[in-house]
Amino acid sequence: RFACDSIATTDDLAAVLGGSVRQLDTPSSVPRGLPRPCNYEVTSQPLEYWTFDFDCRDNMKQTADRLFAQYTRTSAELVAQYNAASDAGPEAGAAAEPRAPRNPDAGPEPIRRAPEDATEVQVGARGLDHHGQGLLFIDDDAPCYVRIVGPDSARRLALAQLVAQKLTFANAPMTPRPFP
Repeated sequence: RFACDSIATTDDLAAVLGGSVRQLDTPSSVPRGLPRPCNYEVTSQPLEYWTFDFDCRDNMKQTADRLFAQYTRTSAELVAQYNAASDAGPEAGAAAEPRAPRNPDAGPEPIRRAPEDATEVQVGARGLDHHGQGLLFIDDDAPCYVRIVGPDSARRLALAQLVAQKLTFANAPMTPRPFP
């Protein structure tokens, strides 16, 4: 019965994310005990997609701690791999491969960015911005961790702070409910 707007309305999200916000349906199934993720499309150039989800199960702290360790490790590995590939350059004597012509019907060229290291952020009891695309935090007053995915670190943090402010023990998506 959890509703995403019990945490943040589309008006709240528009103020934080800067654009018109439309909630998207989530047809995918989720593991037992988890609510469906909250997915949004933000009107901007290009369109942006944002999501946040919650884990308020009894083992959420152990799961969050494993995710903190995993995201810190894999962010560092991706940065190291990117740096090694960037520094390598072409092999001596190798001719540059011709690039295939772009098919305009294939959609816009994806935006490619260098991977980013994981960094601790001030949100909830503990927060981590990772891979240049996500933020994970453990809430400080509800027994939950929250994952946020979006393209911009400053707005990820602002959204995390909004969610942390609005998420309480009373509206946390958990079973059993603390109140009727």
